[in-house]
Amino acid sequence: MYIHSFVMIPDRKHVLAKSACIRLSRHGQAGGDCTRFSLDEVHAYLMPLATVDEVGTQLYYEDTGVPPGRPNYQTLLLIHGGIFNGAVYRPMFAHAARLGLRLVTLNMRDYRDSSPYTPSDLAALGSGDHHEQRFVLRARGVEVASFLLWFIRMEQIPPPSSPDDYNGNRGGGLALLGWSWGNIITISFLAHAATLPDNDRRLLGAYLTGFVMYDCSRHGLGVPRVIMEGLYSPTRDPNIPEEQRHTAFGHWVSGYYAHSPSVLAAFPSVTLDELRQGVSQVPIKDPSPDYVASVVNMSAEELSEITDPAVITSSHPLYYNVDPALCKENLDAALLDASWCPRLRVALVWCDMSVPETIMSTWYLARQVSEHWPASARKVDLVRFEGANHFPHWDQPKRTIELLAGLI
Repeated sequence: MYIHSFVMIPDRKHVLAKSACIRLSRHGQAGGDCTRFSLDEVHAYLMPLATVDEVGTQLYYEDTGVPPGRPNYQTLLLIHGGIFNGAVYRPMFAHAARLGLRLVTLNMRDYRDSSPYTPSDLAALGSGDHHEQRFVLRARGVEVASFLLWFIRMEQIPPPSSPDDYNGNRGGGLALLGWSWGNIITISFLAHAATLPDNDRRLLGAYLTGFVMYDCSRHGLGVPRVIMEGLYSPTRDPNIPEEQRHTAFGHWVSGYYAHSPSVLAAFPSVTLDELRQGVSQVPIKDPSPDYVASVVNMSAEELSEITDPAVITSSHPLYYNVDPALCKENLDAALLDASWCPRLRVALVWCDMSVPETIMSTWYLARQVSEHWPASARKVDLVRFEGANHFPHWDQPKRTIELLAGLI
């Protein structure tokens, strides 16, 4: 196969062929009869995809590559939130190499260039049947495990330089981060990693050094619906037409919220009533340039690249039908049992100018950790990210990646 005049576009996902064709010899050699392919076909051939199960499910990923001069680098896999795909992390790419980090983003099912959900998956998510929903959640976590195992083996990433002391020299190894809704996927991975086949479980346990729950929405943490009563979300607003919910969601979720300073200072020891009274339900009115909603500063092209609004009318609403108790099962399995990968560093990062849902979701878990956490459970570090909305990786990429580098 011969690809003519192809160029890599920095910080973009595509490798584009200038000639708009691939010349493919029938015998694998130059000359002979050739077949012409369109640019779309060239793109499909070159697209970075990983097959994560036996039926051919594929997930699209982006990879910043090995940091120059840093053979003992760390790998950080970033899982996106709802509606926004993995491209939302691209502003951090330019800052990764100097910190010895290799960033990898992974698009979940139903998101750009990854396999869509099957009709049976969608039916199970929306069914209300606990057994079926539990199976779907586990499958999403296993897909992440399959990708990590494939990436370790394919890329031969360096193992942790000090596997007996992850708090010492933390070169090498890999960490996993889930942002917002994405925590439903990453927590499912950690909940079920110990059930993988022996060889896979041992390999992941030898490499995995960090796990970050980053500005969580309620889904992954299994927050009871009663805690979220009264909170507004445009995705559930019947007064907003479905075709306009994508735009409304973007402004709402990426705004800056001025929550009560006293409540934030006492977090998470405040009561639920105090928290409800202290969170702001609306973004800052007439904000200064530093506090304008993140989507306002995005170009139309950028917003198009980092969002997949079609999920609003397909899989995303179905996750609202999943019983929070099932997500809580995964959370407990992931964090209360530290027998697999016992030295894993776990961080719960909350952004103190984020939407109320993430503040209250973090409070739900942080209260458990501070008051009722078993001695045998994983140690969870609560990390406040001051002055950050729900999109610091976009608005403050340098500051964000420096924070994350210190946690993994």
